[in-house]
Amino acid sequence: MSATSLRNDSEKASYQSVSLSTAGMRALIYQLQTLYLRTPIKLLGHRAFDYMIYVREQANKHTDILSKPYKFRTHSSVAMLISVLKREGWRFIPDNILPPLIANLATGVILYGTYLGTLDVFNRHRGPKANFEYSPIDTWRAGFIAGAVQSLAAAPLDAIYSRLTTAEMISGKHENLWRYGAHKLKEIGLVGVFAGYAFSLVKESFGFAFYFLTFELIKTRGYNLTYRVISAYRNFKLAVSEKISFFGTNDQKVNSDIIKKERLRLTKILKSTFVLLAGASAAFTLLAVQYPLTKVQRIHFHRLEALDIYNSSVHPLKKRPFIKVYWNSYLDTFQQVMKNKQTYRMTWFQLAYKGFARNALTTIPATSVGLLIFEIMRTRLADELDDGPLE
Repeated sequence: MSATSLRNDSEKASYQSVSLSTAGMRALIYQLQTLYLRTPIKLLGHRAFDYMIYVREQANKHTDILSKPYKFRTHSSVAMLISVLKREGWRFIPDNILPPLIANLATGVILYGTYLGTLDVFNRHRGPKANFEYSPIDTWRAGFIAGAVQSLAAAPLDAIYSRLTTAEMISGKHENLWRYGAHKLKEIGLVGVFAGYAFSLVKESFGFAFYFLTFELIKTRGYNLTYRVISAYRNFKLAVSEKISFFGTNDQKVNSDIIKKERLRLTKILKSTFVLLAGASAAFTLLAVQYPLTKVQRIHFHRLEALDIYNSSVHPLKKRPFIKVYWNSYLDTFQQVMKNKQTYRMTWFQLAYKGFARNALTTIPATSVGLLIFEIMRTRLADELDDGPLE
């Protein structure tokens, strides 16, 4: 057997190993994407408008399911939804499931639309739109504004959701969630809608400022740095192989085509990997910023709900709660937080981040897939997806 044939066999084996490793990496990425895509309802919605609350309560009302041992065929979301639809009819979906879904989608569209529009304004004199490597300062500012706009648009939804009681919903007093929401807005008034808005404004604006900053940094700068390192290694390896190569011209041409195809596939996998990594990191950052504020906001909303009940019993329905009373509620909330700290004997960090890990496991995948879809839509609409560095 000649030396040339041995080299060819070795080269074919090398290409087969490269193809095998590439297929393995691709399969791994597809599995990760499939795992994240199991929560499609939350693609564009970061807000906690749980569309299954009413479904669970209705299922429990009909079959007392919450008191029974857990079984997937009866306690899963799909199973409970089917059980409720059999008794309530298909009208149940537009009446009680669509409202929170539309709320999630609307707030998500407002968030991402405002972010992209603001980011374009900040970068209108910085070259072609193919330049995805935005300045960190501009990314932070755009995220801050987008979060603030979303918090303003979602203030009525937050006011309704924070005062939502399942007992009142399933009592039959309101035909559907549309009427329930309208009744609640009329009951609490304009001042009540924006009571506690300071918490939402700070939480959403700062949270999404760091959220988009983290996403863009890892997706672009992290990817570009990794791409340059891999490219430098490839070029060095190619230069060495050319110096010691004894193959013919035709073999070199065939091998170059195969290598080019493999590089394109690996580059696409690298991009998908960094989008998922950036999404998970951004989701973690968002949760780290918002989690403590959400706890305080929940305490504040519970006190506001009690205040609404008091005001509705003292004042006629046509009168609105006094602004001064709601302002004093912030001071009451602060005193309640201090009382909780003394009662549980925890440090500020322990009090703020208790239960954070469990919450992160359920939040990060859904938020990450939202950013994955967001990035796919942005690159496809712009038709600027290339296989080189994003610069």
